[in-house]
Amino acid sequence: MGKLLYGTAYDGKVRFSAIDSKDLVMEARERHKLSYLPSVVLGRLITGAALTVPWLGEGETITFIISGDGPAGNVTAQASSEGTVRGYISNTSFELKPNSFGKFDVKGAVGKGDLTVVRDIGLKTPYTSKVPLISGEIAEDIAYYYTKSEQIPSAFAIGVLMDQHGIEEAGGVAVQILDRTISSEVLDSLERNFTHLSITTLMKEKSMEDILTYLLATNDILYETMDVVFKCNCSKEKALQSLNVLSLDDLVHLIGEGGAEVTCNWCSSKYYFSKEEVENILHIKQSSRES
Repeated sequence: MGKLLYGTAYDGKVRFSAIDSKDLVMEARERHKLSYLPSVVLGRLITGAALTVPWLGEGETITFIISGDGPAGNVTAQASSEGTVRGYISNTSFELKPNSFGKFDVKGAVGKGDLTVVRDIGLKTPYTSKVPLISGEIAEDIAYYYTKSEQIPSAFAIGVLMDQHGIEEAGGVAVQILDRTISSEVLDSLERNFTHLSITTLMKEKSMEDILTYLLATNDILYETMDVVFKCNCSKEKALQSLNVLSLDDLVHLIGEGGAEVTCNWCSSKYYFSKEEVENILHIKQSSRES
């Protein structure tokens, strides 16, 4: 469970969110059995998605999909207005040499490609937008999406710090300018404070409230808190749907194997179907074809 703070500053001209996402990233790592670098990459994207939770409308979900040519492959994270997040990464086990700063090479892991954002507000067709990856560092790429596609000047700072025992710190801060009449002095201060910011270093020294006061350069902030949890909406019924789309030959093969196992991409939960259950699916498909 991650503690999320969100609110406004400068008379509502700025909105912000901040989260300690260590527990969320730890759960993602454990569920998907991730090695070090994939933990950092997916952890950053899940944290970024979590930061947007308070900005979603009722019943809305937002999905971030990174499609790069690096060894990470596709990286996907989804957040809902109910305060849930989930996510997965194509390549769960790989490592690269540290970058020139001696840190995990997230940029090298992601490579060049696109960030696709899908916003589902319950209509027939979700809203989809795609922007190029401008850095591969994830925080800058999410900020670029909001600035470019939604015309909301934004800044994100996201970090995942690991040691030999696993996730040491993980968290992020996001700030958006809602009113462009805000003074240039405030904008300059925000830009200066976000430049070369290491959020995990600050988290080791300050509370999230103190970090926000420092980054926003004001004590005049209004905020609320909420919990964000890693939660998937998969089920055996939904797993069954994936078997229903298989061909008759594939179902016969599974029956010969003694049953089927379906793994959820989002959370790595496994659902088992006995030989008899698969035979029932086959029978229903055969009957529907004959009719």
